[in-house]
Amino acid sequence: MKTKIVTSIPVNVACCKHKKQSNEINDLEFIVNEYLHCYQDLYKFEDSWWAESSTWEEALKRAWDSRLENGKMHRHQCHVADKLPEGLKTSLEANVKPDEFTDFHQLYSWIKSITTRVKGLGDTTTYDVAQRLCVWMNMPPELIYLHAGAAKGAKKLGIKGESVPLSNFPNEIQRLGATHAERFLCKYKDQIPATTMKDSACNN
Repeated sequence: MKTKIVTSIPVNVACCKHKKQSNEINDLEFIVNEYLHCYQDLYKFEDSWWAESSTWEEALKRAWDSRLENGKMHRHQCHVADKLPEGLKTSLEANVKPDEFTDFHQLYSWIKSITTRVKGLGDTTTYDVAQRLCVWMNMPPELIYLHAGAAKGAKKLGIKGESVPLSNFPNEIQRLGATHAERFLCKYKDQIPATTMKDSACNN
């Protein structure tokens, strides 16, 4: 069950300038390549942290605590940090085991059943906790889950919905795979060139 990913974390700090560069060039293939150059190794390093728990209970605690290896709270959960212990407590009390899940969507749906019971927790925390656990379980998502920034990025392409097939997106984004596509849509939501998506289906 435990998956260890070993990688380095050399990230090109010049990528922080991507917003200005991408607005000027406004090309989807360019910003997808820029995302891969700037963030692919960074996320590998982060995922290795979520993957190294030795037990399911430890993986749950780490996922809900939302703290990175350096001890800092993940920026997505900074504003709901006081709600996370209740989410962890509820998930542990459910006494659910990892082999009860056959795919990511089942795991996501279970986490969502918890966050809906904890006032203040929403779709972003649902996805983040599920994604961290899926790294430990080596069970990546097959759909793209649209929430917060990712939903805004997808809207630029005329795509709406809660969970959308990767095939709905342009080829440039499809080659990222579902996990990186969600991250790309969130990070580059303001740089994605708007399109009518005539050749792609939209999930309404």
